[in-house]
Amino acid sequence: MQQSAVGRRFSLNQVRQIDRVRYLAASVQVENITFATGSAAISPTEAQDLLALGELMTGLIQDNPNEVFLIEGHTDAIGSAVSNLTLSDRRAESVARALTEYFGVSPANMVLQGYGESDLRVTTQEAERANRRVVVRRITPLLQVTQAN
Repeated sequence: MQQSAVGRRFSLNQVRQIDRVRYLAASVQVENITFATGSAAISPTEAQDLLALGELMTGLIQDNPNEVFLIEGHTDAIGSAVSNLTLSDRRAESVARALTEYFGVSPANMVLQGYGESDLRVTTQEAERANRRVVVRRITPLLQVTQAN
């Protein structure tokens, strides 16, 4: 997760809702979590496999307590758009909870957002494991900083 050289800053809402803006932040695909169809559950073994990511995030937060990470949940195209959006929120929440419980990543430094089936890695209407995923982005360099008077 290297720093982005972006010439302007955005609101958190812009980062969450505008793909072009969100894609400016480097991403980490959480490859070691394998979600079953319709599930947001991760096993304790999979949670422990988040070690490198958890250590990276806690290290960055130690250096800058204001670091912000976007935890994105995604689904495949099976099921309704509404149920997929809800499921993707739950997937982001499961990974964020594991990062907190196993590695001490502060929930205050994470923003969770489900994208449902809107951002497929593999374009298909079939069940596809690669689309059932979580992505983590360090969005701190994109965010507007509010200055105190």
